[in-house]
Amino acid sequence: MNASSPAAAPEVFAGPAGLDAVRARYAALLARDGGAPAGRAGLPGGTPPPYLCGRLNHGRWPAPPPGGEALGVADASLVEFGGGELRLRYATGLGPDVLRELALSGYRTVLPGPRTTARLTEAVDTLPGLSPWAARVVGDFVGAVVLLKPRPDLAPLGETMSSCSFEGLPFTVFLTGLGLHRLPPGFMFTEPSVYSLQESLFHEALLLWLNEARRVADPFRSARGRATSVYVSWQNEWWSAERCLRELFVFAHLPTLRAAALERTSGPRAALLEEALRSARACARELLNSLTGHRDALARPGRELLEEVAGLLPRRRA
Repeated sequence: MNASSPAAAPEVFAGPAGLDAVRARYAALLARDGGAPAGRAGLPGGTPPPYLCGRLNHGRWPAPPPGGEALGVADASLVEFGGGELRLRYATGLGPDVLRELALSGYRTVLPGPRTTARLTEAVDTLPGLSPWAARVVGDFVGAVVLLKPRPDLAPLGETMSSCSFEGLPFTVFLTGLGLHRLPPGFMFTEPSVYSLQESLFHEALLLWLNEARRVADPFRSARGRATSVYVSWQNEWWSAERCLRELFVFAHLPTLRAAALERTSGPRAALLEEALRSARACARELLNSLTGHRDALARPGRELLEEVAGLLPRRRA
């Protein structure tokens, strides 16, 4: 990502390694791995292919079928949606070996129906107007969207997650039906919400970005520092410092998107968004304070990230 200065927009900051640095790293891995597949000179333009990048990072994914690397995900064709400046692609299927590798055997991939397709399209078409920065993060770091439904035989509780992403499969967002309802840390729209879908995409794109940034420049000094235990009051449990940094990165960015949505919302949804906005800021502030107390666990990129994230949060009143 080639982010502009903080003066350009309040939510834009230098941040961790951007898309150019990420692409350069994968290009180097591809060359070291024996060069580009036949017929390609290197990485295609735009967001790098998820499946190929996962294979380059770990070297343990099943070999893709013919053409699979060019598409980016194993056993899947990618269908573009969105008619504006932001366009994404959803996968028409994903190989069972990949789902097992990601501990998603309790789910199956599905195609979006007409209503879901319409909501996905509306979400990506209106996100740039809601937040150009969020749209840019999503456009840079989401190469494939995979829709999931729980398998009744393996997931008797049904949908328990709204969205997820994995370090092992870069540039890929998984969404369930709850992605149209849930706002972290614990808010829920009773009716499907296009905004909730936008936030789910942005949320996972931020985590995918941080995953890639860590590969370029690790924010922690050591594995021991990453595992440092930090108490999180709203969860009443201890998290690792690494998890706290990931959640901080998300909660520090969500308020800008929520505030923009709140300006365009009225009624009960506005009340819920207002409370979710306050909650995100409070969560971010607690995580920032906790991690600041463990700065010795952070390398220079991590300390710089804390400083930049602090600039996104409202200043405390004297």
